[in-house]
Amino acid sequence: MEWFRRWFGPLYEEIYAHRDPEEARVQVETLLGRTGVGPLPVLDAGCGAGRHLRILREHGCKAVGLDLSPHLLTHAVQAGPVVLSDLRAPPFRPGAMGMVAAFFTVFGYLDAREDDLGLFTALTGLVAPGGHLYMDMPDPLQVRRFLVARDERSLPGLHVVQERWVEDGRVFKSIRVRRADGEVEQYLERVRLWESEDIEAEAERRGLAPVARFGHADGREWTPGSPRMARLWRKIG
Repeated sequence: MEWFRRWFGPLYEEIYAHRDPEEARVQVETLLGRTGVGPLPVLDAGCGAGRHLRILREHGCKAVGLDLSPHLLTHAVQAGPVVLSDLRAPPFRPGAMGMVAAFFTVFGYLDAREDDLGLFTALTGLVAPGGHLYMDMPDPLQVRRFLVARDERSLPGLHVVQERWVEDGRVFKSIRVRRADGEVEQYLERVRLWESEDIEAEAERRGLAPVARFGHADGREWTPGSPRMARLWRKIG
């Protein structure tokens, strides 16, 4: 089974309950400052529990969330309309969206590079001519320089050990969780590290023109080694 199909559930939410809503607000407002609020819908691709979806709708966007996790969508539905679906086969007609935005890493999860590119094509296909595609990705240099090989922490009823490493162009994270009753659960995240020049070349092949490169949630310019590697493109034609 693909790792992300079983990981993004109640346990994920317990461990990462600290996700910052203010950072999400800054990120959305920064993006809308470059694109404006258009008449067509915005797709929050991989919306999770709906942090960004809520803010998009507060700013007047006709935003809809899409995610593969039924559990996270039970929260996201409180922020706006949501759809349960795989991003590789989104249930929308081509060109239906004024913008597709992936605010948190959803690109690079798949086992083969070609599968990642198939997802990129699917997301691009949803964008109307003149619309925008935004993707937030890990910066490869940042990951390699500052990767924390191991950490552990205790949460109410849980002890969590995380181990990380880079192998074959992907960053791996093993998550081992021991509950108070002694039960142990193990998960393994895998995300491909796309180099800037590679993703830009693939964007150009799909008729996307670069608009902005963000290295921080507040819109500061990306340079190699920035905390994030977010890209905003406009669809030509």
